[in-house]
Amino acid sequence: MASRKLDDLKDQVKEKAFLLLDRCEEEGLNILIYCTLRSLEEQARLYRRGRSLSQIEAKAEELRSRWDRPDLADLLISVGPQYGNKVTYAGPGQSMHNYGLAFDSVPLRDGKPVWQATRPENRALWELYGRLGVEVGLEWAGNWTHFREFPHMQEPGARWQDLIIEAT
Repeated sequence: MASRKLDDLKDQVKEKAFLLLDRCEEEGLNILIYCTLRSLEEQARLYRRGRSLSQIEAKAEELRSRWDRPDLADLLISVGPQYGNKVTYAGPGQSMHNYGLAFDSVPLRDGKPVWQATRPENRALWELYGRLGVEVGLEWAGNWTHFREFPHMQEPGARWQDLIIEAT
């Protein structure tokens, strides 16, 4: 299971997470940070969800050949089957969570998470969260054009493509 501890984040991201919490409080927005650092094993389990064995094997081959990470390819194969819907496109080592450079949050209304953004009043909470995150110096995945992910905030300019190579 992924960590919820802000202390597990890299210092620059932890500082911005605390700034975001302060700004949210100032604006009357209550948020729950529910995912910070995610282990490579947990990332492998999440990637496997909703995928066929051939898709998993293809990702393992990508990790092995393109990124020179046979260790991550073996991990992806070894964690066993997972079921359910797809939740990520990132294999192990391909998520900023694996490096302590990202966190996920959800706005709360009356103490309950607001996961959907389809109703205007819910969308407004997410948009406020995203705007405040950007104001404190984070990159909000709700602004992405591919695989928009409203809960996700990360260190701008950091790239897993660089980190996965550096980690070897």
